[in-house]
Amino acid sequence: MAATAEMNGSKVTFTVTKLPAKESLRKTIFRLMRQETRVQRALDKLAKGRADGGNDVHQRGGRMWHSRKKASRVVTVKTGATFTITVTPQLSADLKSVEKYLSRKA
Repeated sequence: MAATAEMNGSKVTFTVTKLPAKESLRKTIFRLMRQETRVQRALDKLAKGRADGGNDVHQRGGRMWHSRKKASRVVTVKTGATFTITVTPQLSADLKSVEKYLSRKA
């Protein structure tokens, strides 16, 4: 599965075939999974909800301090998980680094 020029700009579905042992490669797959349109939409909604309320506001050093809630984990990296993204030249290096852990379906 080479991330070549013919894939650029096209929607491609990837499936996680096995989990990498290295944490850095799992994080790369996690970041790629977060690029999916429906996941981005969910993350935007959750971020707006976090910004609107539920944050801790207190005084710290004479100034008001906002402690925001942690970002939501919408996707989980596990064997069999699928995601569809639009492949761009910016993603090609990431896809190349984790290509042996993913299977591609155009």
